[in-house]
Order: sequence, then C-alpha cells, then structure tokens
Amino acid sequence: MSTLPITPNEIEAVLVAAYGFVPNLFRALSTVPGAIHAEAQLLGAIQGSRGKLTSNQKQTLLKALARTSHNEYCQALYAQTFPTPDRQDDALLAFSLKLAHKGPCFSGKDVEGLAKFGFDDAAILETIATTALSQMLCTLAEGLQPKLDSEVVQPRINEIYALPELPEDWVQTPGPYLRTSPQDAVDCQPFICLRQQIGFIPNLFRAQSVIPDLVEAEVLALERILFAEDLLSRIQKENILLVISAANLNTYLIAVHTQILNALGVPLEECDQIVEDHRVAPISTEDKALLDEVRKLSQSSCHPQAQLDRGTLRQHGFTEPQIIEAIVMAGLTNFLNTLQFGLGAVPDFPPRRVFTPKDLYPASREARPTVDAVPVVDPDAPLVVRVQGGDVDGFEELVRRHSRRVFSTLAGMVGNEDDAHDATQDVFLKAYEKIGQFKGRSKFSTWLLSIAINTGTEIIRRRKPLETLESTDDEDDFRPRQVQSWADDPEQLLSAAQRSELVREGILRLPEKYRIALILRDINQLSSEEAAAALELGVPALKARVLRGRLMLRESLAPHFMRIEKDPADA
Repeated sequence: MSTLPITPNEIEAVLVAAYGFVPNLFRALSTVPGAIHAEAQLLGAIQGSRGKLTSNQKQTLLKALARTSHNEYCQALYAQTFPTPDRQDDALLAFSLKLAHKGPCFSGKDVEGLAKFGFDDAAILETIATTALSQMLCTLAEGLQPKLDSEVVQPRINEIYALPELPEDWVQTPGPYLRTSPQDAVDCQPFICLRQQIGFIPNLFRAQSVIPDLVEAEVLALERILFAEDLLSRIQKENILLVISAANLNTYLIAVHTQILNALGVPLEECDQIVEDHRVAPISTEDKALLDEVRKLSQSSCHPQAQLDRGTLRQHGFTEPQIIEAIVMAGLTNFLNTLQFGLGAVPDFPPRRVFTPKDLYPASREARPTVDAVPVVDPDAPLVVRVQGGDVDGFEELVRRHSRRVFSTLAGMVGNEDDAHDATQDVFLKAYEKIGQFKGRSKFSTWLLSIAINTGTEIIRRRKPLETLESTDDEDDFRPRQVQSWADDPEQLLSAAQRSELVREGILRLPEKYRIALILRDINQLSSEEAAAALELGVPALKARVLRGRLMLRESLAPHFMRIEKDPADA
C-alpha cells in the first residue's frame, strides 16, 4: 500500500517533518494545488523516506548543491544541516556534484566509482534522486522567487566546494547503469497509469523499480503536472519539456517526448524545430514567449541563464496560476533530466536528435570584430535565396555542387558506401526541409556539412558498439612511438590500392572527433576556419584535433611504410 501523502494534512505533515515548518517555496504554489501535492509527494519519497542513505547525508547533498548553484533560497532552507567528514560522504558529494553540474558528461564509470565505496544500487538510486530533487527545488526557487525562510549562513571551511572540471572528452557508456529487470512490477499501479496515458512504460521508470515508492511519486507528479490540462495545455507543457531538455542536452527525454507529441497530433518536423530553435517553430507568439522565459530555468552549464520575467508572460496573456504551472513543469523537467543522466536509461525510440561533445561548446551567435576582416562571399548565396523562394531547380544545382563532398564526409565517418549513399540523401532532404531556417551566418557549404556530421554521428550511435567512438583510456597519454623514417618510395612496398585501403582503415579506427577533423581538413580540403565552423569549434581546438589525429594515423600506418635499415654486417 502506498505511504505517499494524499490529504492536505498529510502534505503539511511531510513538509513539517522535512523542515520543521511549511517553507515559503511551497506556500507560493498554493494557487496550483496539484503542483504542491506533486512536489510534496516527491519530497516525501526522496528526502523523507528511510532508505540506504541517512537523512543527514541527503540534506548535506541538498545543501551543497544549493550552494554550488548559488541558490540563496535553498541554501537558507538547508542552513541547519552540517556535513560530517567521511570518505563515503565525500564520494557521494563528488558523484552528486558531477551529476548536477556536468550531467551530459556523466557515465557508467561514475556509477562504478561510487559502487566501489560500498554503495549498492538502491543507495546509488537514492543519491541520483536526491540530486534530481535539488535541481527541481532550485528551479522552483529561481522561478517563484519566494521570500527567504531564514538568513543565509556563511559556509564553513568544509562547506566550500569545488565544481568538477568539464572533462576534455565526453565518454559515453551504454546504459542502463543500474541492474534492472524489464519485467519488474509491470502490473503495479504506476506502470498501469503510464500505459494508459502514453501507451508504454518508459525505460526511465523501469530503471527505478528497485524503489517502488519513488516511481509512484514520479508518476503521480506526471499525472498532476504534465497530464492535467486545467491551466496550460498538454501540448504547451510537452513543448516546455522539449525546450528545457534540449538546453540540458538530454537526448533521451527529447526522443521519448517527440514521439509522445507526435501521437498527440504534432508533426515530427515541428518537434524538431522546437528542439533546435523554438523561435522559428510554427507555434503562436504567446507560446514562443512562454518557451523563451521557461528556457531560462534550464540547468545546463552550456547556456547563460537569466531570471524568468513573469511580467513578460502576463503581457502575453498568461495568468498567474499558468505561470506557476510553467515554472513547476520546468522543475519537473530538470528533475527527469537529472534522473536520466544518472541512470543512463536507453531511449525507447530511435533519437531524431543526438547530442554530441560539440554541443557542450555552442558557437557564439555574436561575431567577433577583427581589424582587417574581409567579408566572406558565399558562392551559394544566390542559389539559396532562390531555393528559399521555392525554386526547386536551384536546390538541384546545390545538390550537384556539394554531393561529392557530403558523400566523402559520410563515407569516412560510417565506413560503408551503401550507408553513406543513403545518408547523403537524408542530408539533402534535411537541408531542403530546413533551408528556410538558414540565415547566412556561415557559408551554405559549412551549414550543410554540419547537417552531414550530425547525420553521420546518429548512424554511428545507433550501431552496436563494435569499437569505441570516443577517447580510449590510453589516448590521453598518447605519444608517438614509431618514429623511424618512412621509406622514400612507399610505392615500392605497397600498391596504390593497398595504400588507399590502409589509410582508409586507419582513419576509420581513429576516435570519432579526430576522424571527422581529418576528413574535413585532409580529405575534403576545407580550410581550418571552415572545418572549425562545421564542427562548432574554435580554430585552435580544430588544429589540435587535426594534429593529434595525424599523429595517431601515422602511428598506426608506420609499420607498413617504415624504412628497413640494413645491418652494416650485411653490407
């Protein structure tokens, strides 16, 4: 039987048990009863439950995360919690800080690392859920701006936390990270509710079946916040989920809820536009303003945040309860994003948008002025204008101009000509569908290659992991070892066909980021500036990748081309 709070008195009891009083944060939700009910249920299932972590451990995490998020309200809320020095608690804190602040870079290795300190799957899930709860509470505090319940206390020396560094490489490991059974409790009430509402049980909830009360609280939150249509519409709230998940670089939530929106009647292409840039999506001006504001509540470290402007939303006709519900929906989305990053739940549908390491470093939209800047003339610009005006023949000319380069890029990425041919067609189809969004900030050829790179990356990600796509453990310590001179005339050793095949295989074995850089620079002969723009990197970073890739390629080919030195005794 459920132990979650149901009545108003039970909800108040949960809040008093957690804090000793009813915090202003929850009082600010009073005009949306379903929201306060949902938030209190999640709080009770995570902070108020007796599980593997102690109450002090959970509150220490919540306080540390509030401090590193610079959230004054939540810092004050947990001001009376004091950490205890312990190696296990230090490991919990490091785990939680990385999950909260570097979620897209989180991997199964982080889960394995915490398990080495004696934490089992249930304890790790509690840690992940506590981190997600912190993200939700901080989001609510940022959006609602409630009055502080107490003064913010200056941190003690052992409460000054260093954020984890952004790793040089985004090492993705296949999930899920915790052991689960696909058949666990499939007939429980929360899973029945999910099947009724969306037609299936998402992997995100299956992965948490070790703590049934947690799953129940999450599904009840979905019922009262996302599924309900008393204030905002279901479509509006699903769009909020897409926009914030995109800002947080969460492939899973976008894959699942794009399909859910499509089942609700929204075209997939419209979902894609909302994910990429909601400002050009075919939605109302009011809904664009709503997404503009709630996007400021994302937890992503990749996008600068600004305070949500409730006045702007009122000017667009949104009522105060609707604004509060939008803030609550943003908090729930950040909660779900954090859960997924920590659990490594595998997408239930093939993703239409896969976030990659380059998304961690979005290109600035503002051009940097230079003293002797020379305007870049795009030879394709007149054709692009014609195509944007509906000239199909103009697009056929663009295909003729660029098909060879797109194909060679994809062939080098996927290593299979048949797949490359199919992918090339997909690239030009996507380009035709999205050409209305092309603003000319870069050359058309650069924009087209970006689509090709994303398409090739999606193909690679869908394959079984026969080889690593990211850096290996040995890569950081890579030093060239085969330094002998190559033969002056390699043709004497290998035929041209053999050489080409060796080079092709060598390039395909390179880690993905070096492989793509070499294809663009050395095979497609793009300039450093063009290749960097296509990868959304700075030129120095692109050059570093090319250099490392060339060294790694040379290392792998050296045994075939090394000069064979004769022993003087044989002369």
